[in-house]
Amino acid sequence: MRRSARRNHGPRSREADRRRLEDAAEFYLHACYGTRTAARAEEFAAYLALARPYLSRRVTELIGIPVRDFLRERQLAYAQRLLRTMPLLSIEQIALASAFGTGWTFHRCFKAAFGMTPAEYRERERR
Repeated sequence: MRRSARRNHGPRSREADRRRLEDAAEFYLHACYGTRTAARAEEFAAYLALARPYLSRRVTELIGIPVRDFLRERQLAYAQRLLRTMPLLSIEQIALASAFGTGWTFHRCFKAAFGMTPAEYRERERR
C-alpha cells in the first residue's frame, strides 16, 4: 500500500510546526539583538523565505496571535530579563538590545503589556 505524499496535519505535526516556528523566532530575534536592529514581521518572513501573508496565517494558526504580537512577546520577555539582570544598562540601551528600535516604542509596548514603565518594573524588581 502506498503512503500518501500529503503531510500529516495531526496534533503532532502542528506541535512540531509550532516548535520550529518558535525556534526560528528565537534565532531571528537573537540576530536582531546582536545587531541592535528593530524586529519586524516583514524581515522575519524574509528570514524564513516566506511570503508575509503566509507567515501571518501560519503564526495565527499555530500560535493563536498575530506575528507582530508573537515577536513582541519574546522581545518583552528578553527586555524583562535584561532589566532584572543588567542594572548598569540604561532603559534606552535595553530598548535597543531587545530589538525595539527606539526607547519610545519600548516604553509604550512595555507599559501596555505590564501596566508599568520599564523603570518602574526595574525598581520593583530591585526590592
